[in-house]
Amino acid sequence: MMHTDTPTASWQLLRTMPALAHLDVERLRWLADRVQWRVLAAGEPVPCPFSDTRIHLLLSGQVQVCCANVQGRELLLGELLPGQMFGNALSCKAMPQGVRMEATQPTLLAVMEGQIVQEWLYHDSAMVLGILQNVTDLLWQLVARVVEMGTLNVRSRLHMRLLALAQRQGVEGNQVLLSPSPTQASLAAYLGTTREEVAREMSRLTRLGLLQRQGRSIFLSNLDGLLALVEAQ
Repeated sequence: MMHTDTPTASWQLLRTMPALAHLDVERLRWLADRVQWRVLAAGEPVPCPFSDTRIHLLLSGQVQVCCANVQGRELLLGELLPGQMFGNALSCKAMPQGVRMEATQPTLLAVMEGQIVQEWLYHDSAMVLGILQNVTDLLWQLVARVVEMGTLNVRSRLHMRLLALAQRQGVEGNQVLLSPSPTQASLAAYLGTTREEVAREMSRLTRLGLLQRQGRSIFLSNLDGLLALVEAQ
């Protein structure tokens, strides 16, 4: 369930946002008193993310953008990570029908109302540049996603996804433990394929000695070997 309690030391949390890192403590405290704080549980949708000119600052956790086709198959369009933001800064544009945003883990958002956003953008050029950088980053993420979907087969897309998750988790000595591991359903939604195809390829990686299941975790024992499979395609 969504909560709106103000977190302890909230202005320090705002400082973790690249677009706000230039602000001094006084301005951060002022902003912390005026944003709406929202805590989302895993699986909880973001309420009305594009209904007006609010901006949502993602401070911790993760938000995914997904949709379903007429057969009910899920497709994961993209992910937002801490430090990123989303919303309509200048005009109200509704999300396409069927597209939704939801937290994939406990997530903290700071929501700036439209009037505050407009005033801030007018007086703070660094904030404008921060928003432009955020939009640019999201655009290149989308470009990379389209290129990956259009040029790689499902096997290679799965390998690339596992490598990306490994980098996010933190690699040590060409190995990484993904814990908790992504589910086959979530991998299938990201890859635009079926759970059965994901299961077959993960079984093949296990036979090759590149992947081991450890309870609810996945141990990737040779990331260079996984990358070699991608490069060989």
